[in-house]
Amino acid sequence: MPKLFADRTVPARCPFCRREILPPREIKGGQWYDFNGGYCACGAVYAHDPTARNGGAVLLQAMLMACKGDMERVLSLSSETDYDEGHVQKYNGERHKVEPQAFGTLYFIRLREEAE
Repeated sequence: MPKLFADRTVPARCPFCRREILPPREIKGGQWYDFNGGYCACGAVYAHDPTARNGGAVLLQAMLMACKGDMERVLSLSSETDYDEGHVQKYNGERHKVEPQAFGTLYFIRLREEAE
């Protein structure tokens, strides 16, 4: 029987290295870690915003994860000078897929070597 609908879901991948990432999980270790997140093999960190409405808080958490919880260091970093930022939109956290009807967003931060 012919396939009537194309599967438009794709695996979630890091925007920096294009590797598939593991599903976000609970992050331990700080009062600021309210969202699930994870780490990529390329050194990027990511946090999941399931509603795509908490972008600032999720981005702050990803930056804190990258800086190992050091808020002063986070506040001293400059975008595009000290770190790169990436996004994966339309992320479905339940299926761990990027799909057209999903609402979630993954926020990625990768520190530049000078900042590390």
